[in-house]
Amino acid sequence: MAWGEEPAQPQEEVYNTTFFQGGASVDLHTLLSTHRVLPGKYRVDLYSNDVLVGRRDIEFAPNAHNGKVEPCMTVDLIQQLGVDLQKLQDQGLLDPELPQACHDLTSMIDKATWRYDSSRLRLYFSVPQLAMARGLRGFVDPELWDEGVPAGFINYQFNSNRSSTEFSTQVSNNLSMRNGINLGAWRLRNESNLSTRTGHANTFKSNRSYVQRDVTALKGQFSAGEIFSDTELFNSVRYRGVKLASDEGMRADSERGYAPIIRGVADSNAVVEIRQDNYILYTTTVPPGPFEISDIYPTGSNGDLEVVIIEADGRRRISKQAFSALPTMVREGQLKYSVSAGQYASNAEGAASPSFVSSTAAYGINSNLTGIAGLQASENFQAFSLGAAKNTSLGAVSFDLTQSSSRAQGKTTQGNSVRALYAKTFTGTDTSFTLAAYRYSTEGYRSFSDHVEDISEGIRPRSGSSKTRTDLTVNQTLGGTRQYGSLYINGTDQRYWNRGGSRTFSAGYSNNWGELNYSLSASRSLDIDERGVSNTDNQVNLSVSFPLGSRPRSPRAFVSTTSDRIGNSTQLGVSGYLSDNSDSFYSVQAGDSSQGGESGSLSVNTRTSIADISVGYSKGRGFDSQNVNVSGSVIAHGGGVNLGQTVGETFALVEVAGISGVEISTHSGVTTGNNGYAVIPNTQPYRVNWLSLDTRNLGGDVELDSATQQLVPRRGAVVVARFEGRKGRRIQFELVDAQNRSIPFGASVEDAKGVQLAISDPTGKALAMVEDDSATLTIKWQGKQCQAAYALAPKQEKVNYERFKLICLPGTEGR
Repeated sequence: MAWGEEPAQPQEEVYNTTFFQGGASVDLHTLLSTHRVLPGKYRVDLYSNDVLVGRRDIEFAPNAHNGKVEPCMTVDLIQQLGVDLQKLQDQGLLDPELPQACHDLTSMIDKATWRYDSSRLRLYFSVPQLAMARGLRGFVDPELWDEGVPAGFINYQFNSNRSSTEFSTQVSNNLSMRNGINLGAWRLRNESNLSTRTGHANTFKSNRSYVQRDVTALKGQFSAGEIFSDTELFNSVRYRGVKLASDEGMRADSERGYAPIIRGVADSNAVVEIRQDNYILYTTTVPPGPFEISDIYPTGSNGDLEVVIIEADGRRRISKQAFSALPTMVREGQLKYSVSAGQYASNAEGAASPSFVSSTAAYGINSNLTGIAGLQASENFQAFSLGAAKNTSLGAVSFDLTQSSSRAQGKTTQGNSVRALYAKTFTGTDTSFTLAAYRYSTEGYRSFSDHVEDISEGIRPRSGSSKTRTDLTVNQTLGGTRQYGSLYINGTDQRYWNRGGSRTFSAGYSNNWGELNYSLSASRSLDIDERGVSNTDNQVNLSVSFPLGSRPRSPRAFVSTTSDRIGNSTQLGVSGYLSDNSDSFYSVQAGDSSQGGESGSLSVNTRTSIADISVGYSKGRGFDSQNVNVSGSVIAHGGGVNLGQTVGETFALVEVAGISGVEISTHSGVTTGNNGYAVIPNTQPYRVNWLSLDTRNLGGDVELDSATQQLVPRRGAVVVARFEGRKGRRIQFELVDAQNRSIPFGASVEDAKGVQLAISDPTGKALAMVEDDSATLTIKWQGKQCQAAYALAPKQEKVNYERFKLICLPGTEGR
């Protein structure tokens, strides 16, 4: 309903205060009023049903009919909340021709409410689900994407090993680092490694260094430096240059990956349920007639969908919708792209470094068909690829054909390569073909890496090009709901022109009998040379583990025996936590091998807020060794330097100003350091991340304004969640006036800055946190106020709160 129209029946909230002790003599208007705000324009975080949906400048103005200051909800803002605009238009409540008109959402939609949090500049709307549109699930307004703060970090993994035999002692150390600097929207990254070993020169190698930033308008990432090309159609290559590629993370959940469009016809106002493997993925209400659902988000890449239409009279119609997906498949109307250009840069010594360009694109032609195309070109090399991927009732299938032309050593070779991919989950038997792949290449076909090897003079020439490759992965659950265990099969066959190849096969079965877990696996590998002679290795393993006790963290014993070409070996041991509340884990084991004889080992692993640490010792026939592993991060930022656990691509800092030792309940083992900061090792880019503080062990001398915050970082960003906190003394003040009469219920106690510390209870007492041992406070009630000074005695450490009689200073009472 627009503000220019007559409201139905505006009602003012009325509170009966006579039920409160002292309520007859106190003004509780300030205490009981909700979302009070002065007129004006405010930049606020907009929440719809407790989900952050945007940050907007919103005008708050008095409603002409009821006088209340309310947010001016334009058509654009209502749409951002996710409200179904079409329903409001059909009911005559919304005119799209007046986009800037102010609307009262609570009058337009039954049960809709709003609340404004002025302290945190947040505007909350609660809207019944019936009034919400079926929009882009998981989408977060790009205006909320946070590029983070300037920061530098080192992600490190250090390993040191000392091994002694009767002849010599060897010490080897390895330090792997992933380094980064963030400045504004740009991220600089470097990956490098330092190795030392007894009797060898120290080696330092930088694997790659590059800069990267978001390109929001194209929903992609721009990268420059030492980077890798994408792998949709061509083999990935390392190069120095630039790349622009789409970033699926920037899309809404309902736009990411692949899912078919569900279409059907309802006879009445019907409920539509979409299930996968008997799990409800989606449910909605549709009107009579044809419907179309395009924003489902299946839990896996395969598994047919069951569509259930429940009519108003209870009739149920069930149909099947085939669903299988491959990495190359995208949703209808979506484009996935990558463009790379630069100079080939292999880590291999003596390799050539020609300039090249590479580009791939996949487009969702319709609900079940994706088109794929690609191009790779260099001075003496060209490759073109064209293909398609389709979702069928028999599974997801894709074919692509790549044609190459390569000129090397004065000779031109041309050839083709055909690749077929297949994926399917048979829900009836719970059989999953995770991926079945086949590629056939003619003798003249060359990948770009093959071409570089052919034109390089400093490396050994290849003895043959790839001819065929077949990969198969099958997972099978046995017994359905009765759970007779699970079985897997993996196989790979690789053949080359003018030389042999290799073949590997593995299979395994695992199950449990009560608390006893067991697994059996077997593998076979063959190396075939050009004469057809094979070198075979077979291996069989049986492993069993069971708990030593009934407690949740009881130690577990394990036994494992292996038989292969070189003999048999058996290992047995015990592993568990050092205590029920500890993050430290130990493992003790002993073994016997037909080749190495008897041996034993001990290891301890622990996770702290600043690093993951493990130490180990092993001893066997003629040797003993010790090793240490430490991994973590060092982060430098505007608030200082912090040590933390190993961080991911995108991470966060939590700041609780001046308060150390605060635990982060959403991340195990993470606490704030001496500077009040903690390192959150992983966050999800372009999505709402909830961070919560654990307030249970803060103690009575710490108070937080809020214990939960939301962050929406950009990829690679270092974002900061700032929590306002104070340390002080918790005092129960007895509020009395100059005549020693109790101050009425609802009186406000404020500090010198006007910040409200507490409100008095019916007995005239107020529990407050104060940071100073002495100060003057202001007490306000019923339009009156007075000053009251306090000076506290030395702190009593063993009490939860202290008591103090706060007396209004003579002559300060007044209006």
